[in-house]
Amino acid sequence: MCHRVSRVGRSSTGTRMPVACAAALLMSASAAWAGETPDVLNDPWQLSLGSFIVDSDTEVRLDGETQTGTSVDWEDTFGGGDVTRFRIDGQWRFAERHKARFMWFSSARSRSRTLEGEINWGDEVFPVNAKVEGEFDFDVYELAYEYAFLRRDTYELSGTIGLHYTELSLSLAAEAASSGGTLTADIKEEASVGAPLPVIGLRGLWQLPHNFWIDAQAQFFAISIDEYDGNLQDYKVMVTWQPKKWLGIGLGYNRFAVDVDVDADKFNGSLDWTYEGPMLTYSAVF
Repeated sequence: MCHRVSRVGRSSTGTRMPVACAAALLMSASAAWAGETPDVLNDPWQLSLGSFIVDSDTEVRLDGETQTGTSVDWEDTFGGGDVTRFRIDGQWRFAERHKARFMWFSSARSRSRTLEGEINWGDEVFPVNAKVEGEFDFDVYELAYEYAFLRRDTYELSGTIGLHYTELSLSLAAEAASSGGTLTADIKEEASVGAPLPVIGLRGLWQLPHNFWIDAQAQFFAISIDEYDGNLQDYKVMVTWQPKKWLGIGLGYNRFAVDVDVDADKFNGSLDWTYEGPMLTYSAVF
């Protein structure tokens, strides 16, 4: 069942710190790589930092101990609001056909809206015309292994197996003073959940003329184990221009979707979340 939980602070400084460190790492080595020719198919390390123009679709429900929660369309209810989002990808080619890959995607948003309909959220009821602040933090971490079962001078095709860890934190809060008499006291309900979801997939990398590369991947998995029941899909296509080891500019498209029902101590409900849209990255190989 759902219990109120203490929210782990996610200050804007804390969110920006890993991004700033990754950017500093990429830029600081530019002088050392200036005269070297990149080879994405053979260089041991690759690191990229990206941002999105994302169209997201979020539907979430938080059940309480005595009531079933309202299914909330987050974008329709709260709009876009203040949004931060980024993605960090890296890989280590530790042998000719073997790679380890990691990824971190983060999206956070917050906004206040006057409700047009009642919301049952956990053990609280947020009435019509209450001014509610909604906060939504979503992080996805991935660690994967890749094996190139088909490899030639200008391309390779790999099978992947890995683990996505999806971390979600949600809260609704309303103050009586700003809710037009609809509340007699301030109310707040928050919950968080972490869902480990394994994935399998395919990835292809092709070298094109003039230092262009195509990187395409598809990952999928469905799971029903313990308190988790759901599926995950991740599709990404990138075209990258990599004229120097320290300079790579990529443009692509990413679609990520997770649909999971959870019956856990800190979160009892469901999440159906999809983001998709163009992606712009800066990358380096070394």
